[in-house]
Amino acid sequence: MNYDKKCQLLIIGDSTVGKTSILTRYTTREFNQNYLATVGLDFFKKDEVFNGETIRIKIWDTAGQERYKALTQGYFRNAEGIMIVFDVSNLDTFENLKYWIESIKTHINIEKDHIPTIIIGNKVDIFEREVAKEDGEKFAKEQNFEYFETSAKSGKGVDECIQFLVRKVLKNQKREESDLDSIKIEEEEAKNNKKGKKKDKCCNKD
Repeated sequence: MNYDKKCQLLIIGDSTVGKTSILTRYTTREFNQNYLATVGLDFFKKDEVFNGETIRIKIWDTAGQERYKALTQGYFRNAEGIMIVFDVSNLDTFENLKYWIESIKTHINIEKDHIPTIIIGNKVDIFEREVAKEDGEKFAKEQNFEYFETSAKSGKGVDECIQFLVRKVLKNQKREESDLDSIKIEEEEAKNNKKGKKKDKCCNKD
């Protein structure tokens, strides 16, 4: 299938929080209770239509295990949007969000580089929560991120959070294209002005 634009996202977080399950649900509408842990890196892709344009969405799925963290850090710089996932039934994964945010900031300046980032609380289908929705929202607000809750098992919230992030990326791409067009126009005007001055100088020798 042909596409008009592409969008590259990165999903990070501790192992077992359900990153692969979220992406599988989003791309195939399926859920497997017995996923094997991602080793190193994997990627998922899906084509979706936004505002009449077909967008190829490519999402890098990272391993959360400690021994693979150095490997995944190299992909931060290429990400146009980032999802940080924790498990609402596991307090440790919520507390480890600080580590993942610091990992991002070590390699990129989220605000300066205009990298939209969201926090996702996954596994809301589990009855016994260790992290309240209010706590997730509060933490995300403190970091200036948007907060979403999902269930890869039921599909709740999965499309909404990823589509939200894609729209943010497309908005950034449009702004960057506009900035480039402005720069080209300014350069062309400067070039024409320079030619005009040379011509005037030549004609005024008498």
